[in-house]
Amino acid sequence: MSGRPWPDFRPGPLGSVGAWWRRRRDLGAYSELSDPLPQFTIVSTPSSHQQEFQTPLPSVVHGLDFQASFTVVWRFDASTGRRHNSPRSAAVNGIVQRAREISSTTSVVHHAPLQHQLGDELAAELQVGTTHVWARAENVEISVEEDDLALARKHLELLRTRTLRQAERELERAEMSYLRDEVLTDLATATVWWLQRNGYQVEQAVALSQQLDELVRIASQRRDRHWAESLVTSFEQALPRLSDSHRHDVRQHLARALGVYGGSEVASEFADRIGLPHQLPRGESDGRQPPGGQQHTNGVAKQFP
Repeated sequence: MSGRPWPDFRPGPLGSVGAWWRRRRDLGAYSELSDPLPQFTIVSTPSSHQQEFQTPLPSVVHGLDFQASFTVVWRFDASTGRRHNSPRSAAVNGIVQRAREISSTTSVVHHAPLQHQLGDELAAELQVGTTHVWARAENVEISVEEDDLALARKHLELLRTRTLRQAERELERAEMSYLRDEVLTDLATATVWWLQRNGYQVEQAVALSQQLDELVRIASQRRDRHWAESLVTSFEQALPRLSDSHRHDVRQHLARALGVYGGSEVASEFADRIGLPHQLPRGESDGRQPPGGQQHTNGVAKQFP
């Protein structure tokens, strides 16, 4: 025997592989314990910024504004790959533009519900354009000066008065057109109309026949109607079941068509005669020719050179 303190033998092939595997296992466990950082990903916390801001916001009536104050909260998103040289201005401007879009369709007298609407919609964090800034608003407050509120109420009252007077004028025109064009056309029609309005008193109608005939004669001697009135009457007779709103739409369509094919002067004359507000026809810049450079003559389109 040898005088060495360990057995005089060498491990076989299986023992060598087992020893290698144990060393690899122990080395891996040591690495995980001594260097745990590779197991985690470090994510930077996005920074948040705030800015108090006050500004007037336009209402639906030019010159009457809301007074708004809010806190703009914004952050950066570096993952977008975009940059902005003034992120604070971009955030404030983005919130103001969102608020203006809503307030410009609202009357000053509705400032109380507008505050809640802006508080609701501006609380959503949205990206400002194509920048790397995301912004929202908190603590939205809306107020209105007493003078502006009084003017807004007066403006609404004027609008109601104008609408009422316009409806009264349209009713008068309709009654006059009805009497002139449908009742006082001949003695028989006028007599039947009188009977229906007066409880079918035949004897009295016979006694009044001379007066009714005189009214028919006077109505028939009236001056020729304006072409605009004749045009509207023809359309209304062709479409007797139209509602009042649809009759108004028909007149507006006629005005646009006259402006396209007859020019702005013809359209203005038509609007003045039948009581429509002046407006430029759609697609028409000067009222001289239809869109696309075409002039229509006798139903045939003629292309301008």
